[in-house]
Amino acid sequence: MTGASHLVRLDNAPLHITPSSLPADALLGFVGLDAFRFPGEAARAVICGAAGAGKTTLLHRVARLLAAEGTPSAALRDGTDVRALAPDLVLLVDDAHLLAEHRVAALAERAQDPDAGLVITLRTWPARADVTALSRLIERSRPTTLINEVSLTQIRDADDGLDRCGEEILRLTGGIAWLVQECLGAHDERDCRDDPAHKTLQHAIRPRILYRLASVSPEVRRLVDDLSLGLPSTTDAAAPALGVGDVLAEGYAEGLLTEEGAPPPVIAAAVRSTTSVARLVEIIGSAPGAVLRDELPDAGLRGRRDERVAGALVARARAEAARDPDLADELLDRAVSCSVDPAGWAVDRAAAAWARGRIDDAGVLLDAWLAQPAASGPAVDLAAAVWAERGLMSLAADTYRARQPDEAGGAIRMRVAALAAGRSTTASAADPADAARSRVAPSALGVANELLDRGLTAALGNDADAAITALQRASELCTASADAAPSVELPAVVAATTAIGLGDPKRAQSIVDDALRGGQGGAHRRARLELWSSWIALQRERPVESRAALARAMSSRPLTPRDDALAATISIGIARRYDDAAGLAAEWESCLPRVSRVEPDLFSLLGLSELVIAAARLGDAVSMQPAFEAGLAIVSGLGDPPIWSTPLHWAGIQRGILLNQPDALAPHARALVAAAPHNRLATRMAHAGKVWTAVLAGTVDPDAVEGAARGLAIVGLAWDGARLAGHGAGRSEDRKVIARLLACARELHPREAPRSIGDDAPRSDMPADGPLSEREREVGQLVLQGKTYAEIGAAIFISPRTAEHHIAHIRRRLNATSRSDLLSKLRLALQSEPPILADPEPRGLSG
Repeated sequence: MTGASHLVRLDNAPLHITPSSLPADALLGFVGLDAFRFPGEAARAVICGAAGAGKTTLLHRVARLLAAEGTPSAALRDGTDVRALAPDLVLLVDDAHLLAEHRVAALAERAQDPDAGLVITLRTWPARADVTALSRLIERSRPTTLINEVSLTQIRDADDGLDRCGEEILRLTGGIAWLVQECLGAHDERDCRDDPAHKTLQHAIRPRILYRLASVSPEVRRLVDDLSLGLPSTTDAAAPALGVGDVLAEGYAEGLLTEEGAPPPVIAAAVRSTTSVARLVEIIGSAPGAVLRDELPDAGLRGRRDERVAGALVARARAEAARDPDLADELLDRAVSCSVDPAGWAVDRAAAAWARGRIDDAGVLLDAWLAQPAASGPAVDLAAAVWAERGLMSLAADTYRARQPDEAGGAIRMRVAALAAGRSTTASAADPADAARSRVAPSALGVANELLDRGLTAALGNDADAAITALQRASELCTASADAAPSVELPAVVAATTAIGLGDPKRAQSIVDDALRGGQGGAHRRARLELWSSWIALQRERPVESRAALARAMSSRPLTPRDDALAATISIGIARRYDDAAGLAAEWESCLPRVSRVEPDLFSLLGLSELVIAAARLGDAVSMQPAFEAGLAIVSGLGDPPIWSTPLHWAGIQRGILLNQPDALAPHARALVAAAPHNRLATRMAHAGKVWTAVLAGTVDPDAVEGAARGLAIVGLAWDGARLAGHGAGRSEDRKVIARLLACARELHPREAPRSIGDDAPRSDMPADGPLSEREREVGQLVLQGKTYAEIGAAIFISPRTAEHHIAHIRRRLNATSRSDLLSKLRLALQSEPPILADPEPRGLSG
């Protein structure tokens, strides 16, 4: 652009000059004297920019232009007497911000005279008050000339061959003038043909960048390093006298930061490539997770093999495993690439994979590790946890049996696995625990383990109060300890299943809620706790809460086989209680492959009970027979403890009722009677079973039926109580008894209103969008299914006569003249409605 017209500004706005012809005298052909004076006036200007922006080059250009036109000028030297200089001489001052205060004061006196020639250059920082005052005096004559970052147009104008590389150079340098100048000087298009990222170019100018970084203040260097590594600035701590804003301004003035306060990529890459091992270790230990995930890969890790770095990565991965298993896995992958002996981190990598739900990956790593004779401790716990997540608790117990733990906590975890597999054990080794207590002070986790052991012993010994007290406290202390180590089962689940087995679902909900709030087991175990929250809500007749918890559990990441089986069981339970027979059948067909993947264990018997009943209701009892027998074998192997055996025996009774097999009820009824003295739930179930048997035999005592039904509801079996009351109504011929028992059934198990998407609030019984009330729509759906009055009554707990009255009202509301006309108009009236949720009993038992 040599020979271009001079830039002349007639206002007082700052003049922005962008270097254009780099690296050789870029500004000289761009700016003429008219940029610094009005015609006939003295040349006066302030040239401001960052280091390397071309301020000195521009000042030399001004000197040559002045000499060419015959105007005297002089550069400020150490011995120059400013006050003795003639006004018509143009004084040229470079780097005014570095001058002593008395020199700046002398320049300010000269600047007071508008006819005195004075051109100064300065950086954007430091913002000294005296230098700022000097600038303001000169700006009265001409606006400040600001030399900004280079644009793509100027880069292309500087070198016609940069059309293809100009954008990349601009991106790498952020437009900082001295960096652009260095890139243009080192650029060779032949190198760039096979190097679109310009790595060769970056490597070529790296020594210059590192030299520049070594020359700045420690505060600026630390800030540039931090920003290049993506770290929060530590400048305030390193230099209390300076704020981050001041150091940012200094970094920009040094030509190391862009106007946005960020190092350009070429500087950031240079910093990362030369980061010391000590600094890397410091960063790995303290940097935020986002920095480790996004910035660390470029911080000199690639190709570097150093055990100190690998060790720091593993240590940080262990710390992150509970709260961010994905990050832990990434850090371990990098540790492997940095380590001389990556096999040493196999257990940590398996733990990270387990925490992410990648149990097969964890299993592959552990299989090789456990083959070593010395494998023990965490590796054994993890291997057992992997088998448990696969739904194979017997193999978890086998893992512990093959590798006996040598410390108290491991012995307790081994006992939990053995009991879960139905293998009788004594209280876990007391000697190691006593020895540990004699050596160290109690810890929250250590006490939690002891309470867990004590609670299990009490549960097996039929000491219900002691069991639930110890297990609940064990869960609370485990949560307080923030322990996220692998285990075959969470203490909260053990305690909750115990509470349910005692007929106290409210306490079970409290235990699981506390564990959820405290993050028991780490983030990766949250889905399991949500599933148990869903199960308990279902037991407590809270379907909306149950569905919500189930959705939360399934929304985060794919479930392990064991958790997926529990989720499928919950879906079947919801369908059994709130859908019709067709809906349950569809849910069963969809979920059966999922529940069949896992084997029963002690803490999954509640879900197994649900599946046994649902299978019997659908006439598919044979599909659950092996699992049912396995569940019975588990509790039998433990001495039939009522806390865990009672729900399974109740399922056996319900199964016999649904299949019309009275003989099949007998052994389960005897088991409940035997357990009744030790367990409130067994007491209620035994009494209800006796009343139910009488009802099936045709003897309906309304007081006994209602009392037994409400007794079941008290211990968390409201659905079963409603069914008992419905059966009693179906077997009675007394209208008052029928009405009483149906009212009891409706109270214990309220029907869900039809739900639209996103709406869980119950609707009014009055007509809303259509001519039919909610109850009439419900009856209408059953009419369209071809059900009789008796079947409709059994499905929704009303008498056949009441069903007949509803149908008559529907006929009148729709002006139906015949049965075919009624069916036709019902289809039209209900076609925009969601299906009514109903749960008819098998015809043989509902009468």
